[in-house]
Amino acid sequence: MQQTHRSVCCLYSLSRSEMAHGINIIVILAAICLEIRAQDTVIQSTGDVMGYEGVSVTLNCSYTTSDINAYLFWYLQRPNQYPQYVLKRFALGGGENAVEFNRRFNASLDKATKTVPLTIEDVQLCDSAVYYCALRPTVTVTL
Repeated sequence: MQQTHRSVCCLYSLSRSEMAHGINIIVILAAICLEIRAQDTVIQSTGDVMGYEGVSVTLNCSYTTSDINAYLFWYLQRPNQYPQYVLKRFALGGGENAVEFNRRFNASLDKATKTVPLTIEDVQLCDSAVYYCALRPTVTVTL
C-alpha cells in the first residue's frame, strides 16, 4: 500500500432562488472539512518460497500502521481462482482461521516487531498458490 493524502472540503448554502425570496442572509447548512491520511504499509518477502511435502514453511509479512488494534489478514490465490481468505489476527489479541485452514495454517501477530508470519505445517502440493498479507486500512479524520 502506498501512502496517500486526501483532503475534502464541502460547503453547502441556500440556492439563489431561495435567497431571491427575501432571504438576506446566506445560511451555511453544513461545512465539513476532512483530512484523510492513510499511512499503512505491508511488506512481504519477494520471490518464491519452496519446501518439500511434509515440512513446515513460513511466509514473512511486516507492517506499519498508526492503528493500535491492527487487523492483519492472509489470503491465498490458486491458479485461475479468486483470492481466498485464510486467517486474520488482531494486534490486541485473537483472530480466527477459515474453517478449511484451521489445521495446518497459523500466524502470530507480534506488535513489537510488527510482523505476522504465516506458517504452513505439513506442506502439500495443493498449498501452491500466491499468498497475500493484508492490513485493514486506518482512516484518520480531522474535523
